[in-house]
Amino acid sequence: MISNVLTATALLGLANGHMIMNTPYPYNFHKSSPLLQVNPLGEGFPFPCQGVSTIEETTSITAGQPQLVKFTGGAQHGGGSCQFSLTYEYPPPADKSKWKTIYTLIGGCPVSAAGNLPAASPDQDGRANSPQCGSDSGVECIRQFNIPIPKDIPNGNATFAWTWLNKMGNREIYMSCAPVSITGGSDDAAFFDALPQMFVANIPGECTTGNGVMNIPNPGQFGKVLEQPTPGSEGSCPKADGIPTFDGAANPPSGPSPNPGDKPQAPPAPAQPTTFATITTTATPPAPAPAAPTTDSPSPGSGSVGGGTCSPGGAIVCIGGTHFGICDHGHTVPQPLAPGTTCSGGVISRRRAPLPLF
Repeated sequence: MISNVLTATALLGLANGHMIMNTPYPYNFHKSSPLLQVNPLGEGFPFPCQGVSTIEETTSITAGQPQLVKFTGGAQHGGGSCQFSLTYEYPPPADKSKWKTIYTLIGGCPVSAAGNLPAASPDQDGRANSPQCGSDSGVECIRQFNIPIPKDIPNGNATFAWTWLNKMGNREIYMSCAPVSITGGSDDAAFFDALPQMFVANIPGECTTGNGVMNIPNPGQFGKVLEQPTPGSEGSCPKADGIPTFDGAANPPSGPSPNPGDKPQAPPAPAQPTTFATITTTATPPAPAPAAPTTDSPSPGSGSVGGGTCSPGGAIVCIGGTHFGICDHGHTVPQPLAPGTTCSGGVISRRRAPLPLF
């Protein structure tokens, strides 16, 4: 049903989002236990790298050349801001000062979307997935990026990390890590040591971000602003000194990139769920194809503008025409509606022609 598809964009607070980096080849990707999961960092998935560091395949990276980064996932929370960082210590260290950021994206990572995307076929280990853009500029699809690798970083074995602060839903941080071997760089660590420390939030002992596009403080010299940051998105974290003005010379060629309005590539045959609530699953090697959910979408609940009481659990609550919430144990947390969407009668819809049926 079209209403179910539209409702999917709002079901962001029911469970953990689902995203991993699949390129470069991450630790514990397909063959090792425990497998890399699509969960945010937290209990059972510690910083850094979800606590996994088994090398299955090492990616060769040339300093001064862009590195393709791609993602798998079934709940994208409208995108958000992300960073790409390196450490030369192994196993990956829990001391965040050992991680240095080489590139920052403000907004638009890993998607530019109204909420969660439609489901596509899961990966070989049962991880959820969605349509892929095949570029760094598509909308309503999972993007990929050519991340510039600075010419002056040290040669040697390292860990390449992607961290993501989601725009909508629960305040979370996601992290996937990949073993890499870097050549063509420097034999001196001075440049690397001067790079900014990775920004970490939304885990115990760290600050908590607000909703929206996070304006990451101290993002470094290299990056892009793909979406304007949301005022107040810093939450309890340090506030950035204005919108960053990155060094444009560091931006790599991104290959064929269609206009932002271009349609995503046709995905594999999509799954056919009857509800679009985000379901947290655990991939295990080998993993059978996940069964399609069969529960019905919740009926609209009632709530107040301040995020007061509501029922039933899991219901979408429209708040004041500009916000929505998910009823959770009788309460809601107001979240801003994505641009171009409205909330009425417990249903999130877009201000455009209805989505086609799949």
